[in-house]
Amino acid sequence: MLTGKSHTAHDGLLLIQLGEGSSHAFDVLYEKYWHNVVDEAYKRLGDKDQAKDIAQEVFTVMWTRNKEVPIENLPAWLYTVTKNQVYKLLQKQQRYVSVPDLLSELVSCSDRTDAAIIEKELIRAYNALVDSLPDQQRIIFKMRYHDELSPDQIASTLSLSPKTVRNHLGRALLKLKTTFMLLQLFIILTDKY
Repeated sequence: MLTGKSHTAHDGLLLIQLGEGSSHAFDVLYEKYWHNVVDEAYKRLGDKDQAKDIAQEVFTVMWTRNKEVPIENLPAWLYTVTKNQVYKLLQKQQRYVSVPDLLSELVSCSDRTDAAIIEKELIRAYNALVDSLPDQQRIIFKMRYHDELSPDQIASTLSLSPKTVRNHLGRALLKLKTTFMLLQLFIILTDKY
């Protein structure tokens, strides 16, 4: 969660002034939260320049959005908008968050009452997807990613060539990646500021 200097009644007053078009209120909030937003974006992207670009987008959204719909909890709002802007950038770059990162994202949102339900559904969907793989792909995928065996160890155990194991893994990963890209796109499109 985006934290830092605590959300105060002063933020509330500044947000009201921001809604009235006060550039001074915007500047104060920008100075107070800029580094937090950059840090949050950087954690997800690993690129300082992109993180700064994301922060610029977030504060642009804050400037225009608060005039339409007042922001009640600024740190939570900044966190959510930062996350959404990062996901939009990743989607544009055709980079997607891994399943473990997606699960950790759900855990970090555990204050949301639906996070546990979403996590259970995601795990159920993942297991169903793995179970839907053809037998050989499913066995090899589980040995590689659940049992953490190397392709050579799997090949030796199943009396297959390492190349056959890698081919099965490649096909399984392609199917899983395509499905999870669609799931992440769904999450991005349904997540509201």
